[in-house]
Amino acid sequence: MTRLRIVFDLDDTLYPERSYALSGFRASAAWAKRTHGLSDLDRELEHFLDQGHLGQSFRLALEQRLPGYTAGDLEAIVAAYRTHEPDIALFEDARWALDHYEAQGPLGLLTDGNVESQSRKVKALALEPRFREIVYTGALGREFRKPHPRPFEVMAASLAEPGTTLVYVGDNPARDFVSPNRMGWLTVQVVRAGGIHDGAARIAGGDPQFTVASLRELPEALGR
Repeated sequence: MTRLRIVFDLDDTLYPERSYALSGFRASAAWAKRTHGLSDLDRELEHFLDQGHLGQSFRLALEQRLPGYTAGDLEAIVAAYRTHEPDIALFEDARWALDHYEAQGPLGLLTDGNVESQSRKVKALALEPRFREIVYTGALGREFRKPHPRPFEVMAASLAEPGTTLVYVGDNPARDFVSPNRMGWLTVQVVRAGGIHDGAARIAGGDPQFTVASLRELPEALGR
């Protein structure tokens, strides 16, 4: 039986991404109050998040609450979000899965997003000691974000050994599984209600080989 080398996605796989967004919105709202005297901007930001506008939340909130805002204002409010110290915690089943598979061999973490934001999440969750390799696709360049194969190749160079099978565990069928499927990895989607990418459209070649509702179901899906 081959040994498994498990590689995890981060956002909405190991912790709830919404909790990071709300934590960041509080930091952005504090900037807005301190700089422009605006109160409760985090409520507007949360509203736009719930409307599916995470990437545009700051622009939309400033248009509503601070007409005539400058490019510098937008840059500063985004920076407050990206550089804040996140108030986040692992899912209970994620903590269990990390403990379970860490005992079986080295693990990997492969995540999209701004490097500074993602690394602050990793620090807040005390994850760095758990992984042999952490690949931030943002450090490779925006063109190498998932589903590009490059970050998976970098991970394989660190974790793959004779007699091992690589596994990618993620949540987003629009990005997470195309490349590892093509590279012969096993792929597992964890489906969590209320995730940021809940209901994301699958793309050609992007179907996971296994689907679970909890990371506690991984041993049953993977056979160990």
